[in-house]
Amino acid sequence: MAAPIIVGIDGSAHAWRALDWAADHAVRRGLPVVLVHGSRALEPGGAIPDDALRRLVAERQALLDEARQYALKLHPGLEIETRLAETDPGSALVDGSEEAALIAVGSRGQGGFEGLLFGSVGLHVAARARCPVMVVTRPSSYPSDAPPQVVLGVKGEPGEEAAVRWAFAEADSRGAGVVALHAVGGEFSPRQRVIESMELSAAVAGMTEDFPDVTVQPVVSDRTAQQALVEASENAALVVVGARPRRSLIGMALGRVNHAVLHHSRCPVVLVPTS
Repeated sequence: MAAPIIVGIDGSAHAWRALDWAADHAVRRGLPVVLVHGSRALEPGGAIPDDALRRLVAERQALLDEARQYALKLHPGLEIETRLAETDPGSALVDGSEEAALIAVGSRGQGGFEGLLFGSVGLHVAARARCPVMVVTRPSSYPSDAPPQVVLGVKGEPGEEAAVRWAFAEADSRGAGVVALHAVGGEFSPRQRVIESMELSAAVAGMTEDFPDVTVQPVVSDRTAQQALVEASENAALVVVGARPRRSLIGMALGRVNHAVLHHSRCPVVLVPTS
């Protein structure tokens, strides 16, 4: 089987929206889907009596089966498997990332712009997965309603090639354009603008030959990266950013920019591991 798209399913509306996006991506890329539900309560020999455990397993499997039938109604030819994992949801998805082409998760939580809008499981997966992670945020539209535009955050640092290529391949499959966005975070001189624009063009130059049908709009912004990406998400199908793996057990393991974008983007965010 080709590397699948793994979707975290927990019964929430956020997970079903993530499934909408994952199934749409799978159809365009010709990939199978694996629906995963993880819970430590499913582990045999725990505190739950055997009879109750069997009922719980049946209940959680029914949840996965319902999600599978929903996706098949939308995309009858889609190859979909289900998987119950006897571990916490974050670990189940991170473990699955070793074999996956993409992991899709929904966002959870309540609060305003300064509040915590993104759930702990999603943060854990986004910070530690070995493959790209699509986080479908609360305000995200349905895939069919998404604007024909993919926003790519470009820092101009080594190791971003994977994120750049992912964004162009996704735009190509959607018939969309790419907005290559580099944020400087303050006023800059005309000379600096020329230099920043040249570096931005160089960062995406190799993609025009591989994806000749994808139009590219380079944008150098005087906003901070957080502000520029969140504002651009208003008119985007996806925001794509690189994510350098971190091993910190405390703090914002994703970095300040990605953390802010995940919390406040108006469209799904895809984090692509960088080298």
